[in-house]
Amino acid sequence: MSRRPNWPSPRGSATLAAVARPGVRRLTVLLVGLALVAAACASDAPQDSLDPAGPDARTIDNLFGPVMVAALVVLVVVQALVVYAILKFRRRPDQAEGPEEVPAQVHGNTRLEIGWTILPALILAVVAIFTVPVIFDLDEEPKDALTVDVVGQKYWWAYRYPEQEHMDGPEFTTANELHIPAGQEVLLRLTSEDVIHSFWAPRLNGKRDVVPGREQTWKLEADEPGVYSGQCAEFCGTSHANMRLKVVAHDEQGWQDWLDDQQRPAEEPQSGLAATGFDLFGQRCATCHRVDGSWEKVAEDSPPAPNLTHLFSRDCFAGCMFDLNRNELEAWLRNPQRKAGSLMVIGQLSESEIDQLYAYLSSLE
Repeated sequence: MSRRPNWPSPRGSATLAAVARPGVRRLTVLLVGLALVAAACASDAPQDSLDPAGPDARTIDNLFGPVMVAALVVLVVVQALVVYAILKFRRRPDQAEGPEEVPAQVHGNTRLEIGWTILPALILAVVAIFTVPVIFDLDEEPKDALTVDVVGQKYWWAYRYPEQEHMDGPEFTTANELHIPAGQEVLLRLTSEDVIHSFWAPRLNGKRDVVPGREQTWKLEADEPGVYSGQCAEFCGTSHANMRLKVVAHDEQGWQDWLDDQQRPAEEPQSGLAATGFDLFGQRCATCHRVDGSWEKVAEDSPPAPNLTHLFSRDCFAGCMFDLNRNELEAWLRNPQRKAGSLMVIGQLSESEIDQLYAYLSSLE
């Protein structure tokens, strides 16, 4: 005769759950606390706004510190009062069980209510005294600055360097990487081709919305030569998280060398695989992408596409989502939807056509 399994009774299960519940709560609180601590322990955070590398970012950081201290003081005081009230007025274990007693009804303390209305207003007023000048200072347009036009679009950044005394040469356009001279103020004139974006290079300055039909201005300055990461900080669609940017700050000689390279037109290959790729580019790519000196007109109805004149002078592409090397670029040519929401349509390419296009594109230095 088979025996029925000795399953716990429903009442027993409820008892076990009641016993286990406090332990689960403690474990959950512990894990959440550990996760928060771990999230704050990055040893190399390229977008660390608490590690300013320019005067504008340092201005924000100098304001952030005191405001954070004031906020922490308020938090500690309020939480201490809450804990005191919980401990002071809790039901005591030795109290006799019986009908729930209705606490004494207090209908207001005029002095207390006036106090907790005036005190926060005073705190905010003091914070505003220090904050408002910083807002105006960050919004001020520098007079003697290098000007760069920035255009946000799904899902990458275009940079146009108009003719000006800081460049000593013709205008040109690049993509994804913003190059600037270190130790010099740069004025950005920002606009958008489609939806609202937000330009953010946290170690150099705060966020600035990029709005269709409106020109916003923002300024950057890097203390030292280096590479500073950033991204779009306003949700703009499918690949918002992959709309990254890179600010490259040069020393004086490096800046001049970069300018000289960018201002010369691309050279047309005369033979070999690159020449075949040049012809193929004209058939499959030149309706959207410009190459100054070779392919300078694009179709009016084509989606915005990066200027590729000096493509291989850059370290990244596709909104700085991929490093610019042969493996990544050929994988992109096979499937531009590696980046979700990409507007690039090139059709199916054979492996030999991919080799030809790579040979031509890698000549664009």
